[in-house]
Amino acid sequence: MICIMKKIFSFILITFVSVSAMMAHPGRLYLVGDATQGGWSLDNLSLMVTESDGVYEWVGDLNAGELKFLETPNWMPSYGPSNNGAPLASGELVKREQELESNDNKFQVSAGRYVLHVDLTGETLQLTVADGTGLPDKGFTTIYPEVIYAIGSATLAGWSLDDATAMNETSCNSGVYVSQVTLQTGELKFLHQRDWGKAYGASVAGTPVNGEGDFDMGLITDDSNDSKFAVALDAPTAYYVTVNAVISKMNISLNDPMNIESTVMTNEIEGVYDLQGRFVSLTPAGLPSGLYILKGSQKTQKIVIK
Repeated sequence: MICIMKKIFSFILITFVSVSAMMAHPGRLYLVGDATQGGWSLDNLSLMVTESDGVYEWVGDLNAGELKFLETPNWMPSYGPSNNGAPLASGELVKREQELESNDNKFQVSAGRYVLHVDLTGETLQLTVADGTGLPDKGFTTIYPEVIYAIGSATLAGWSLDDATAMNETSCNSGVYVSQVTLQTGELKFLHQRDWGKAYGASVAGTPVNGEGDFDMGLITDDSNDSKFAVALDAPTAYYVTVNAVISKMNISLNDPMNIESTVMTNEIEGVYDLQGRFVSLTPAGLPSGLYILKGSQKTQKIVIK
């Protein structure tokens, strides 16, 4: 496992949601600065691998320049050295939580290949720096949101940003999100944050959603391509909604995708196939009773759906 599981596929979903909510430290940690390939752009951060709660690691090449760490794709909170301009080396990290604080300290980096290990679990916040020569890259440059938000007149919350339904990722940077959402006739899309910036929507504006099934998605970047799903239902209905940003698909089903007679799945579901190896669906949710092959990121196995 290269990422701590934020939710694990199992029979008892609520148990794992509770564990995730109890995590005392940020689920992610990012690198930012002109020492990274993404520079100072919040849209091109480098994501560290979450080894365990509050412990993160990254291996890769850095340019000569400045570097600090962020908890989210926002400027606060951030972590840096005790003194601005300190050379990148092992030592204590200082957390900056507000713009008014003056300690916006950054490391000064010499070009090279590094192992960066951050531990936020102790009384002091620790950075360990080592030579990464000969080691493979560790971390992510293609980054999916940690949480997305179902919003629109097709949800009971309507267009309220504060009340949009949060959908957590199934595992660290999986790009797959599952949640139960009550849908009604109206428009639907999925925000990357509680703002009107990037979102996942329909690949074609007005794609009809009349019930269970798989639907093609697209990335909404601004108002010029604000393509929403057009949900049309006889009455408000609670569905299990799966958003897979990796393959740009949305699945909705009346059945809990965890309700399968099988061993506990602790890996990300990549697809469901029939016994002839033909693709059937993104998730087990909503499939007719029968025997299927479930392909996961770590394991492929037969499942029985009742």
